[in-house]
Amino acid sequence: MEKSKLSGTFVKLAVAAACAALLAFALYGCGSNSSTSSTSTASDVEMPTESNPIVVDKDKKEVRYLAEVNDIYFTEKTRHGIVYKGGSNGDKSVLTGLGDEKEFHQALLDIGLTPGNNLTADDMSAGVGEGKFIEGDKLDITIQWDGKDPFPIEQCFKTTKGEERTADWRFGGNLTRAEAKNTGCVLCLDSCAVGICSDAAWESNTTTATNYTWFNGREDVLPAGGTKVVVTFKAKA
Repeated sequence: MEKSKLSGTFVKLAVAAACAALLAFALYGCGSNSSTSSTSTASDVEMPTESNPIVVDKDKKEVRYLAEVNDIYFTEKTRHGIVYKGGSNGDKSVLTGLGDEKEFHQALLDIGLTPGNNLTADDMSAGVGEGKFIEGDKLDITIQWDGKDPFPIEQCFKTTKGEERTADWRFGGNLTRAEAKNTGCVLCLDSCAVGICSDAAWESNTTTATNYTWFNGREDVLPAGGTKVVVTFKAKA
């Protein structure tokens, strides 16, 4: 009789231990799945690298472009926002681009954007009051680095006259001239007949033709020279 009671107690303890083990395994499995899902979601966004500086995200309809801060233009004047380092103007921009501008043009086409292609070389030397404005799909352009949340890239620039820096970014196009001149221009800070993208808030003769104003990078906004940044281009909502 005593042996039977002991045997029953042992069985109950064994069952309880088995149930506890199963519950612990189930809880661990749930926690593991949750972590994997979160990691998977975060890794869905591919960021550009030096070996792959232009990322085309057709699902999100955006292009991510890798560049590097050139702090010379915190104080020196320029009209160039981003220029590919391999172009003839590769050392003349606030941000030095690491991706070829012709490939960048194709990337914008790949996400469904339409270029303006409306400016001519003559528009770049127009007199006062005769400048033209770049056309093409409107763009939303943001910048981020080192885990910082993306914010509008126009906040990174200022005029040499101290004016507020407005922006109306456009996919200007200009592929034929880009191929012929090989300047490397990705993003110009006034309307441009060569740059792939430029700013319709400023006429084509704002800088070089009339010397109305030029532009600088903002040292109080941008990180130190040499810092890698990711610039994201997409259609403006």
